[in-house]
Amino acid sequence: MTAALYDGADQCDEIRAEHAAAVELGFDAQFLSAGPLLGRPAVQYSNQAIFHPVAYLSALARAVHGDGSYVFDRAEFSEPIEDPLAVIVNGENVTCDYLIIATHVPLMGLTGLLSATLFQTKLYPYSSYVLGARIPRDAAEPGVYSDTSDPYYYLRVHDTGSQRYAIFGGADHKTGHVEDTAACYAQVERTLKKIFPAAAIERRWSGQVIETNDGLPYIGSTADRQFVATGFAGNGLTFGTLAGMMARDFVQEASNPWQALLDPKRKRLDAASLTTLLGENVDYPARFVLDRLRKDRRAEVRNVAPGEGRVIQRNGKSVAVHRTESGDVILVSAVCTHLGCHVRWNRAEQTWDCPCHGSRFTPEGLVLGGPAEEPLERIPLAG
Repeated sequence: MTAALYDGADQCDEIRAEHAAAVELGFDAQFLSAGPLLGRPAVQYSNQAIFHPVAYLSALARAVHGDGSYVFDRAEFSEPIEDPLAVIVNGENVTCDYLIIATHVPLMGLTGLLSATLFQTKLYPYSSYVLGARIPRDAAEPGVYSDTSDPYYYLRVHDTGSQRYAIFGGADHKTGHVEDTAACYAQVERTLKKIFPAAAIERRWSGQVIETNDGLPYIGSTADRQFVATGFAGNGLTFGTLAGMMARDFVQEASNPWQALLDPKRKRLDAASLTTLLGENVDYPARFVLDRLRKDRRAEVRNVAPGEGRVIQRNGKSVAVHRTESGDVILVSAVCTHLGCHVRWNRAEQTWDCPCHGSRFTPEGLVLGGPAEEPLERIPLAG
């Protein structure tokens, strides 16, 4: 369900326009002048499936495994080999006929550095903050709810049998662009409590959603015998399932009705998508230069408090310093191994995040999320 967050003619007109478009496309949609939860204009979509994503993936894994097919976890891909086509996984050479990269932000794979880098400039990682909470059984019906604010909030309500469970998120921002990330959690919690005052919060986490300039994912071939799937935004279950169907058709060399629309090589740019493309990518040159001009000469290792991180200048280099809660100091290079921007400390998640293309690293510099594929250089504390 989509609902207006605030009262007003603009929001109501927007909701009515969505309803009209949905009906024209053949969806079973109803306009509600007073929707559930907030009592504001909403569009309700009937006859939608609700299922548990982990149970869904577990069933898929069981269906794949066997009869010559295998599913492995804890299997790190390090690099591809072109001739004959193979990948190195945990130090072992695994040959294959096709390479399918479904890694959130695609690895370079067989496309080469320049081509992979250009493709990654069309992907925009946003951080999103989520809470899991028990709510009263009569507080809301099971379903998916979103609103029209910017950034928007989203809500999933599950029926666990004995109670209702809410997954509520929002406060999205470009990865690495907000220093006080704990405030994002506080904002989401305040909004959740307005909707469900009796909510008992049990969990919190953050994740990344990958946006594109035209709002559609990139699913298809990027090189000979190589297939990628990315840019799902907040619709991973839907587009992930579609990507699996398209990957099957790719391997079987069969046509697919979505192939042209979602082609990673598409060059369709209207005014809105061109504005998005230029606006999202202005960060890289600006931050690359400004990071090197912005030097806090007063920042020193001893000024970094437990649990905090800071970028300092040390021996002519930009160094990312983190002090653990127990007082141990960890030093790594502040230069992101993707395209050289300086990482920033994420206080709530205790990670180093790149504000240019969204790479994330542990305090020790290990890669948590791409497009970076190499860890940050460790720097000895001595000297």
